[in-house]
Amino acid sequence: MGRWPFPKTGKQRFFSRMRERRRNPRHLIWAHVQRPGRLVGWWEHKGSRNHMMGQAHFGSQPLPLTAGGHAAARRALSIRSKGLIVIGALLLYAIAISLFAFDQKNQLLREFEDIQGTLQTEALLKQADLSAFHGVIAIFAAIDATDPALAMQHAEMHHQSLLDAQRELGHRFDNGLLAPGALDADWQRANQHPDKPNLNRLLSGVVKVKSELAALTEAVQRRRQALSSSYLERTSSVASTIFLAGMLGLALLGACIVLFFRRLTEDLAILQKRALEILHGLHGGPIVVTRRDEVGQLMIAVNNMSDTLDARNKELMLERQKYFHQEKMAAIGTLAAGISHEIGNPIAAISGIAQDMLERRSCMDEHGNANCIDCRPDMIFEQTARLAAITREIADFASPRAVEAQLLDLNQQLRSTSSLVRYDKRLGGVALQLALDPQLPAIHGVADQLTQLIMNLLINAMDALEGISGRQPTIVVTTSRQQQGAVMCVEDNGSGMDAATVQRVFEAFFTTKPAGKGTGLGLSLCYAIAQNHGGAIDIESTPGSGTRVRVVFPWVTP
Repeated sequence: MGRWPFPKTGKQRFFSRMRERRRNPRHLIWAHVQRPGRLVGWWEHKGSRNHMMGQAHFGSQPLPLTAGGHAAARRALSIRSKGLIVIGALLLYAIAISLFAFDQKNQLLREFEDIQGTLQTEALLKQADLSAFHGVIAIFAAIDATDPALAMQHAEMHHQSLLDAQRELGHRFDNGLLAPGALDADWQRANQHPDKPNLNRLLSGVVKVKSELAALTEAVQRRRQALSSSYLERTSSVASTIFLAGMLGLALLGACIVLFFRRLTEDLAILQKRALEILHGLHGGPIVVTRRDEVGQLMIAVNNMSDTLDARNKELMLERQKYFHQEKMAAIGTLAAGISHEIGNPIAAISGIAQDMLERRSCMDEHGNANCIDCRPDMIFEQTARLAAITREIADFASPRAVEAQLLDLNQQLRSTSSLVRYDKRLGGVALQLALDPQLPAIHGVADQLTQLIMNLLINAMDALEGISGRQPTIVVTTSRQQQGAVMCVEDNGSGMDAATVQRVFEAFFTTKPAGKGTGLGLSLCYAIAQNHGGAIDIESTPGSGTRVRVVFPWVTP
């Protein structure tokens, strides 16, 4: 087939371009670059490497990723842009209504002018009919008059008025019915020879004109009534249309405003809920980003902030575990001197007993038997059991434990930690008393963290008892059951603290100990452990009288 010989219409050019685009996909890519956002995701379906990597570019600026990992392929519209679009649409709608009202107004004006024209025509017809009526009366008078010529002079004025009306009506109707030629000829003939035949002929012409005027008057009246009805109907229709269009515009505007603010409030509620979850440490899923305006950017920022906080919390947990281990190793180092003394005593006893057994075995009586009747091997077993108990306590304290929360016996945790702390040199001369509730139920917690909390409180109590004179240094550890949970108290009769110090004891790196002796992290770590277990910790202290630390662990819910 040859080419189309005639110029293409707009529709033919459109379909020709569409066929050309289907044959040439690169045109789509170029259109996507020239008009970003028109071909959303087309190149993604073709396997574009950039879209497979979750990136979309407008020029050189990458768009942020949505929660599902797909890049936004459309140009983002801000709330301000959306507002301007709505305002522009409202202006166009108002202009359209105004143009419609202006066009209808012109049509109403034309119909009104037509009605005025029919009224003027009707008035002219009535004037002509009146002139014809007076003419008929004057002609009758001339027929019966003794002097017809004088009577015709009186009828000339009405005749002239009728002729003028005929000429004006002739311009309005253009149908030739009211042409004044024949009637004027009859008038001239009757005026020259006012006999009865001429006057009767003139009378017949005037009566004929009068009947034609009556018919035209009736037709004009019918047209005027039709125009008036059309004018009233159009006026009512235009008023109703403009009213309905205005109400429709207001309804659409109200619907857009309601939908906009409803979606905005829903998205803001989602952001508020997610912010509260982040504030309370809850790790929920990311917010699904369904907008590409400022609220969508805020959602993306909240998701990024949540991811960053999660990463930092994980790093903080790792650092806390490292700190737990460092504190545990520091505690073991502190206890090393006391433990070495405790281990040295059983070793010296075992060595002495073994040496005595060797000397007795080397001494023979007169019968050649070794004198080992008084040997005490049971003492060796006793001292070795003591060594085994000490090493077992150290191994149990230093061994890694489960980091997951589990059911624990708080009394057993206190006993094991207190038995290990007894080897600390600072506890020499200090009375460590345990008053534990034997009916205390199990609590839900992490064993390693509870051991760290108890040891930090006992170490702080021992430090507070240094240099105390005039009374027996005492540490009392108690447990009890209360409505809010299991309560553990560590109380000493040491130096105590003033109110200003008590308000700051849980601050990180705050310490009243001399440099090199305290890090200021012990009580802050205790506070963090109590909070992680859903409990609470508080301190009561009196300068010169002592300090009481109270820790509450919530009951295990079934």
